[in-house]
Amino acid sequence: MTANSRQLLIVDDERTNINALGSILSPKYKVSIALNAKQAFTFLQNNSPLPDLIILDVMMPEVNGYQVCQQLKNLKQYRNIPIIFISALTDPMDKVQGLKAGAVDFISKPFNEQEVLARVSTHLEISKKQQQLIENNSELKLLNRVNDQNKSCGDGLLLDKSTFRISYQDKVVDLTHLEFNLFQLIYQSPERIYSREQILDLAYPDMRDISDRTVDAHVKNIRNKIKLLGISGVVVESVYGAGYRFIAPIN
Repeated sequence: MTANSRQLLIVDDERTNINALGSILSPKYKVSIALNAKQAFTFLQNNSPLPDLIILDVMMPEVNGYQVCQQLKNLKQYRNIPIIFISALTDPMDKVQGLKAGAVDFISKPFNEQEVLARVSTHLEISKKQQQLIENNSELKLLNRVNDQNKSCGDGLLLDKSTFRISYQDKVVDLTHLEFNLFQLIYQSPERIYSREQILDLAYPDMRDISDRTVDAHVKNIRNKIKLLGISGVVVESVYGAGYRFIAPIN
């Protein structure tokens, strides 16, 4: 990914600050702006892909930057986006508060152009490497779960990781990559209940914009495809208020 393809979101209620930061960053990055917390969340909810980094002012009306940062870090789909505070506040305890809220850095105004560029570039690179580690770790988890190319728990079902296919007796169905990850997760521990949050963490660890509703939609698709194999009864069972679990089919 080139520098110009990286996306930044600047959240600041002062147009002069937005213009100054925009002039520094827009030659290297794609820059979007929000004037307050409401606009910031609206932007995040309505735009994909999500920004690679957020530059956030502290002293904004109604909802301040610390509160915005804490809210973002409490939401799974946004918590991995690095946040840099830029503020006129210079007291060390203000910076400490910002870092405790979840920010990766704190730049005091007036800011230096080269400092802003250097800090943004550094944290984008750190974030990229962290994402790569997450992806590698996810792949290792799947490899540990699947010793061979095909996985079977002796119930007649056969999972083929290379094609994302499930076979049963003489029938085969194709799953999407994400559907296969979800089914493989619950399949490898029959009867264990996985909450939606656990499924998000374990089956889709590198996907920042997956929601609970997406998990439910994938389960529905998996059930419909399992029926095509001629299996009667529920294989992916809903446990009210808890999540989902795999029930082995009766041969």
